[in-house]
Amino acid sequence: MYAVVTLQDSDEVMVVPLNWLSLDKKHCHWPPFKSTEKCTEAIQDRIIPQTGGKLWEKLRICFLGEYATFERAKEEQKEIEDWPHPLDTLLSGVKRQEFESTKVKSNNQPLPPVTPASTPRKSDDADKAEIVQMLRDIKSKVQENSTMLKKILKNNTVSEARSSTCAHSKNFKAKLNLPLGTLEDVAGTETVLKNSATRKKYVKHLSECGGFTTKDVVKKIMQAVITDDLAIQFNWQGRGDKQAFSQLLLTDVIRDAALNRNVNRGDCENEIKKYLSYAAGRKKPKEQEGLRNEIQNVISTSTMDKHPDIGAL
Repeated sequence: MYAVVTLQDSDEVMVVPLNWLSLDKKHCHWPPFKSTEKCTEAIQDRIIPQTGGKLWEKLRICFLGEYATFERAKEEQKEIEDWPHPLDTLLSGVKRQEFESTKVKSNNQPLPPVTPASTPRKSDDADKAEIVQMLRDIKSKVQENSTMLKKILKNNTVSEARSSTCAHSKNFKAKLNLPLGTLEDVAGTETVLKNSATRKKYVKHLSECGGFTTKDVVKKIMQAVITDDLAIQFNWQGRGDKQAFSQLLLTDVIRDAALNRNVNRGDCENEIKKYLSYAAGRKKPKEQEGLRNEIQNVISTSTMDKHPDIGAL
């Protein structure tokens, strides 16, 4: 997970890992690296914010929002940076007014003599610094409120659009032909997945299967993709008489869908391997249950034949 924040000392909008923030989200650890590339790499990898066991220094921040992927956070960062901020003009105006006021005094009037009763200039500077800091805090609050407002408007737009796209989603779901039950189904799906637009639709659909833990997310996706009868015919590498699941375009789609649920590639692959290896174990209880139901049906039919009066009751 990543966050978009404003560094209060510099007003820069930055993307940082969520694990670099303090619990109250008012401070952020910052790396001591001089190389921009090294800083970016540290952010993307979400490394622990310490060097040699010593935590990095903390910077004051204004928290603007959190996002599942680095790419999504960067998009939000760019949008925020492109927003116009009237307070920038206000800050510039305060500084310009101070300069012009000083200039008028120096050209038209002599400076007043310093007397014991006059207010020290140091106090004036402190007051001005306090005003500027207050304006900076207001600016950060405006950024935060703007982000919240944008999210509210976006959610309302999505809600309004959901009803119009519902029919389209149902139609597409019907075309998916999932879960796949035969090798012929797999071959057909591999063909349609060569189209990037169709592939994105598969990823979006499978991302909505649910689950909270890594195991649950991958399990729900696999259940939506493939039946146990077909899963028995696969293993990861295609050893023995099994097909290689790792070579399918469908597997890349599963990984992308899991990534949208914050499951990384390695963990996803491990759960897929387990799901395939346990397919036979899942299938056996289902067969036994089906056999019991069949026997029960035979017994019920036989009873009805011997005692037709039962059926009349």
